[in-house]
Amino acid sequence: MAALRLRRKAQATAGRPQRVKDRRKRLTLTPPEGVPLHLDIASLGARFGAQFVDLVITTIGLVLVLLAFVYAGFASPDALGAISAFLLLLIGAPYYIITELLMNGRTFGKRMLGLRVVSKDGSGLSTHQIVVRNLTKEVEVFVPVSFLMTGQGASPWFVVAMLAWLVFVFAVPIRNKANQRIGDLIADTAVVLTPKPLLLADVAGQADATARERFVFSSAQLDLYGAYELQVLERLLRGGEASRPGPERYAGLAKIGQSIRAKIGYEETVSPAEEEAFLQSFYVAQRSYLEQKKLMGEARADKFHREDDTPRIDAASHTTASAPTQEKGTRP
Repeated sequence: MAALRLRRKAQATAGRPQRVKDRRKRLTLTPPEGVPLHLDIASLGARFGAQFVDLVITTIGLVLVLLAFVYAGFASPDALGAISAFLLLLIGAPYYIITELLMNGRTFGKRMLGLRVVSKDGSGLSTHQIVVRNLTKEVEVFVPVSFLMTGQGASPWFVVAMLAWLVFVFAVPIRNKANQRIGDLIADTAVVLTPKPLLLADVAGQADATARERFVFSSAQLDLYGAYELQVLERLLRGGEASRPGPERYAGLAKIGQSIRAKIGYEETVSPAEEEAFLQSFYVAQRSYLEQKKLMGEARADKFHREDDTPRIDAASHTTASAPTQEKGTRP
């Protein structure tokens, strides 16, 4: 019976789209250019891992400085605890500030874990934001921890207060939607996963060889368009979120295809199912034609390109000069 119920359940759910819940938090930034950026927020585990790497680096620096102090006789072994707390503050804050300034929002730990600090308003990360978030970190974590490590004979209430403060500090990013700690909230920053660059496939490689043989264009037809129109057509063929297969996309392809055929005088009939193949074939032919023209020194910027605007070479002086233009109201 159990096997029969499982079989019926499998048959009932067959063909249905299964929703996979994405537990990753995402942050949407809108830079001054107006194009939204969707970034994955760094998990708390990744941030603790990056912090651990940075602590190892700063601790090594601290130990080296302490050994130098002891070797030079500047500090006694009894005072090493107080000196360590002071040096940790003196080394830690400059380390985080300088590395995030020089490496565009990354420390060595963040770089190893693939993390980066960004400004939540979409603008570039400013020096003020980097300084504020890292100085606040000293007050959040390092100063209380230093007091707990070196505060021998401190009042029990003081110890309880420091522990309660640390619990509050660690609870803030856990409860925050963007995993922001107190310093991030003050500086209006967030830590995200560094986006990985995606190399898109060449549009020319997507064109079918049979379609290229079917749709053939003459030099006169290809000479009507330039590099700008080729880039626009490439963006259309690459597609994206707004250009997934659907009635609107196919209608757009048909409209663009009709416009190109009317412009170049292409008389052969193209069915709606062949519109994308036609545009891909035209893209390949147009790109090859423009690359050949560029090799010959006859680059064409766009469809409004004029021969009078192209530089000409003076054979006598071997210098480049523009073609003379006739001003209005003057005799040639």
